[in-house]
Amino acid sequence: MAAAAVALMHGFGKYRLPVVDLGFVGVSFFFVLSGFVLTWADTTQAGTGVFLRNRFAKLFPLSAATLAIAALVTVAPNTNSIYFLQSLTLTQAWGPMSSSSFNPVTWSLSAEAFFYLLLPVLVKVMRRFTVRELVGTVVFLAILQPVMGLMIQLTLGVEVDAGAAHFVTYDFPPYRLAEFVIGVALALLLKSGHTPSRTIQFAAAAATTAGLMLALIADLLHVTPWWAMEALMLPAVVVLIWTSARRELSGTNSLLTHPRMVALGDRSFSYYMVHYLVLGSVALAIGAGPQSLPWWLVPPALIAAAAVAELAYRYVEKPCERAIRDLFARQRARPLADSPTSLAQTP
Repeated sequence: MAAAAVALMHGFGKYRLPVVDLGFVGVSFFFVLSGFVLTWADTTQAGTGVFLRNRFAKLFPLSAATLAIAALVTVAPNTNSIYFLQSLTLTQAWGPMSSSSFNPVTWSLSAEAFFYLLLPVLVKVMRRFTVRELVGTVVFLAILQPVMGLMIQLTLGVEVDAGAAHFVTYDFPPYRLAEFVIGVALALLLKSGHTPSRTIQFAAAAATTAGLMLALIADLLHVTPWWAMEALMLPAVVVLIWTSARRELSGTNSLLTHPRMVALGDRSFSYYMVHYLVLGSVALAIGAGPQSLPWWLVPPALIAAAAVAELAYRYVEKPCERAIRDLFARQRARPLADSPTSLAQTP
């Protein structure tokens, strides 16, 4: 659903449709969910090296494949050899021009790669937090991020460049780290068996309701920068992930655990990665910009993107991920087999 929201925003971008043009908040959802799921699943338990190799196996094949296509079918203006190398190494989000180069949506993978490098340390440290400290972390970061956004906006947006302010408050990985850490804290809270008090539940419901209402009003007026919209909708993201996880644990979340929904979720990464390229390719074919398609062409283009995503999932993402993981597994097993004390050589 979050990937579809991003795709709809890109497809109908020039029309500034209410609600649809809030699709960029789907990326905030991805970041919080990523921290939550990776922590909940104890993905760092096998060691930092194994964790990073598994994350590489998941992200790199499709990232490299779409980058190669984007190098041949130019859908973004900022394309040169330096930016290509940055996109290949998932470091493109560290520069304002490179972050939107080649396949622009992959800037979020660059941010994720930064989060992955920090996750083993984050989990090790935050596991020592008390429940109160974890709750405090969520609240503190949910407040800190928009405060930083406002300070950056006032400094760069007024005195230097509004484009620079947008980059720092949207693409720049350290700024988005707060959302990922919130996800880590939520997972640790759930693991602890924590049940929020009525006061916290009421505060969360009030913040969610007020945030959504203010975001919708601001969206209708087209007056609020993206960082503020994300801040307003962050409580809703937190409540949605927490509630869905609790319902799944209790066996009552039948919608999101339905096999068809799970299958769609499995393909959401591929869809996210290919949709902009498909939109851009259709736009190039008719001589328009990637986000300037006639409205009647957007639905068939997004349906075509779903078909391309299915192929990418079946023939690139999953087989390459398995192959890379198997390769790493064989490399880990070889030293054990060569050891004179290994079970493999014991009679």
